[in-house]
Amino acid sequence: MKRKNIATELAALKQRKMSQSAFAWYRGTAPDFYGQWLKPVLGIAAPSVWLNGDMHLENFGTYRGDNRLTYFDIGDFDDACRGPAVIDLLRFLTGIILAAPELGLARKEAKGLAAYGLERYRSALADGKPRWLERRTARGAIGELLTDLERRSQADLLDKRTVVKGGERRLRFDTGKAIRLEGAETDAVRSALRRFAKRRAHPEFFDVLDVAQRVAGLGALGRPRYVALIKGNGGKDGQSLIDLKSQPGSALVKALAKAGHRQPPFASEAERVVKVEYHLQAAAPAFLTELKIGADDFTFRELQPDQDKLEIVHLAGDAARREEAIGAMGDLMAWAQLRAGGWRKSATIDNLMAWAGGSAWSRSCARPLLALADSAARTSNKSWQKFTSSKNSCTEIERKPGRRKIVSNA
Repeated sequence: MKRKNIATELAALKQRKMSQSAFAWYRGTAPDFYGQWLKPVLGIAAPSVWLNGDMHLENFGTYRGDNRLTYFDIGDFDDACRGPAVIDLLRFLTGIILAAPELGLARKEAKGLAAYGLERYRSALADGKPRWLERRTARGAIGELLTDLERRSQADLLDKRTVVKGGERRLRFDTGKAIRLEGAETDAVRSALRRFAKRRAHPEFFDVLDVAQRVAGLGALGRPRYVALIKGNGGKDGQSLIDLKSQPGSALVKALAKAGHRQPPFASEAERVVKVEYHLQAAAPAFLTELKIGADDFTFRELQPDQDKLEIVHLAGDAARREEAIGAMGDLMAWAQLRAGGWRKSATIDNLMAWAGGSAWSRSCARPLLALADSAARTSNKSWQKFTSSKNSCTEIERKPGRRKIVSNA
């Protein structure tokens, strides 16, 4: 399929997904959020840290580190940059309040849950010790997710994403997770991976068997993003799947630049994503690196059987499990910032501990931050309602004749 047609299909899918809830709309409109709320949150004094840039409830999940152990941590660093710590906190807290209906909570309860997550963040930051979550240390919904992943294998992943035809494995196109590409675009990906493989000890590992447009996430839907099936270790189930995601730049970096906050230089947008993720996560993800496809920057990582995200549906129901998960997310944000403390002129661990442990925390940070998150959630909910009732909503798109729907639970 031509890139123009793929972009149209994915834009329609994005609108359908964003119409499902205020939280889904919020996930897909980070640039709008920063356009409206960055200036107010910058009025809350906070040390400069390395930020994820799009911190929300569904931006946490599992992955296999380069030490081959599985961790639960922050994910998706496309908008990562350096800036005041309150930016990630506002985005995270606003999302909790907006997600109240999916969590089965009244608005007041969701605000209390947001306050608890913020307090766990403060406590972990004041402690000054960056820790991590893996199978032996995680509890509740996170522990259950990690335990479930223990039973998954590479063969299971390949069976879900590929088919065997004529004795050869190929990508599947009947699950909503991949779209066929035209030959020219496929050739560009194959050529980039051949160049990449030449620099590796075992270049044959990266021999490309098939390539497609990958359908995943929400905010990045519409951008070039590829899944490549490669030879891997060979044999019946030895192949690997690679995710190649374009990195055109960070919406938050652009918003901060307008506010006068300059960023340290990176060689490329993909290098920015890779370097920040490397420093903030407990262990570097396997195969995480950057490469060029044509003139564009891409991140390169392996898709893994023990890779999964914690979704809101996992947090509905038992209050204790939900509270523990939100608290763990607060811990993870603090640990990430501590881990990168002092890197490229970010606040040191001593600075962060003093800020979080100071007597003025509640008055100067917690209360104004929670109040701002409440206002942002109310405004975002109104914007979502306007979006769903507009003539450009997904309902109108689906009425157009000849429009093929993409079904995805990515």
